[in-house]
Amino acid sequence: MKEVIVTVGPRASGKSDFCERAIALDSSIVLISRDKILIELFGKTSLDPYTGGHEYAIEQMWKITKGRFKVSSDVRIILDTWSGSSQERARINRKLRSFGADQIVAWYFITPIEFVDKWFWKKPGVAKIADMGTRREKGLVFFCEDSPRHDYQLFHELASTIDSDGFDKVVRINPLTMKPKDALIVEASLDL
Repeated sequence: MKEVIVTVGPRASGKSDFCERAIALDSSIVLISRDKILIELFGKTSLDPYTGGHEYAIEQMWKITKGRFKVSSDVRIILDTWSGSSQERARINRKLRSFGADQIVAWYFITPIEFVDKWFWKKPGVAKIADMGTRREKGLVFFCEDSPRHDYQLFHELASTIDSDGFDKVVRINPLTMKPKDALIVEASLDL
């Protein structure tokens, strides 16, 4: 069986940390992380949108994913990638099905906004516009004070139809209350 878990959630909702803890529980799970690919290629995840870096990283992510499907008829992948809209999630599902995925589960992160806001400002390379005068280090990306909250609200509005985006199952995860082992149990219990 070829199984894929796709992370869905706004920036700084704890997706990557949750995935790392999940693969630590089961060494057979392959983690493919868009952010890790960006860091490997460019040294950071926040890139100038005009460089084409994000698009190149996505191409590399798909190349790695397709390669994993070719290696084995039994594979379990966590695909930690961005999916802001219903159309993007539907495209991800179509792509994974074209590679031969038998089961696709969404881990939809519903982390409380207070934690998303706090975690966002701890991300490397991120700073508040108000700090621009004192933090002009090279490589920082400056955001408005309300950016995490605005992003959070918009993301969840765009994800309101997630149950019809083509996933076999949508598991809603609050990483403050759900443990990775519990999410893996829910994902593995699907009857297809």
